[in-house]
Amino acid sequence: MIRAFFGIASEKNRGLSVTLRLRLGEPRDVLDHPLGVAEIGFRPDLTQQEYLSRGRGPFPGDVGTHPERELFVAGPGDVVRAVATITTIRPHGDQFVVDGELVADHERVGTTLLAPALKNVFSCADEDSAWAESIERVRWLYVRALVQIATVKTSSFDRRFDSMDSAADPAERLARATEAMQVVPRYVMIHRSGKLRLGGPFADTADWDNHVEPWTNYGYVDCLRIDDVLGDGADPDVDTLRALTSRTAAAQLLASMGWDNVIRRFVDSRIPAP
Repeated sequence: MIRAFFGIASEKNRGLSVTLRLRLGEPRDVLDHPLGVAEIGFRPDLTQQEYLSRGRGPFPGDVGTHPERELFVAGPGDVVRAVATITTIRPHGDQFVVDGELVADHERVGTTLLAPALKNVFSCADEDSAWAESIERVRWLYVRALVQIATVKTSSFDRRFDSMDSAADPAERLARATEAMQVVPRYVMIHRSGKLRLGGPFADTADWDNHVEPWTNYGYVDCLRIDDVLGDGADPDVDTLRALTSRTAAAQLLASMGWDNVIRRFVDSRIPAP
């Protein structure tokens, strides 16, 4: 069923981040590099931080207005070697360089950019064109959904725990923070375009401005329930959820469930009716 997803025309998802991509070329020594590196280009034995150091530029062109939020550094074959969140884009003469923070657990390291080969060593693209209708993009939607639930819930726990009197009974602080964490969200709705929206406590309807209606009426075709992922029964503890704020850990958990099972409704919704 998943294979049938390939080749279907994509819908533009403006919620997806725009990426700046660099393909590293042959290694060579450089002098007076603006970022202080002595060698640029690709070598197979570098760390992610070293790939990022070589992939920050300088790029031809001026700073201008850049909507990119992430930098993907790729090697031969457009295999992603490092990903960074862009913090600033600054001028260097008639070029520009990128400052960013390495996302060390990014699950797209090791995946292949599926956009057609480009003449320039760097380019800008959104996730649709960078991964086309690849299985990596579909999986990424569900990874993002699980990370989003875990991040919101653990943040709720931390806020409640930190707001209580530090002299209070530790067991009581833990119980109250856990209670606050368990309320919402319980699931993430997934739109056919890939847009995500948190919901709870029920996974069959959504409250739009106090009007409770099926979320399918609004183009949402699937929802990732925390109970489906972690099992029905007792509420998950904060340590379990905190681990799932890691993209790598979330991807591994969903993969263990079988991607066919996880994303079936989303894939089915994108297949044209006969």
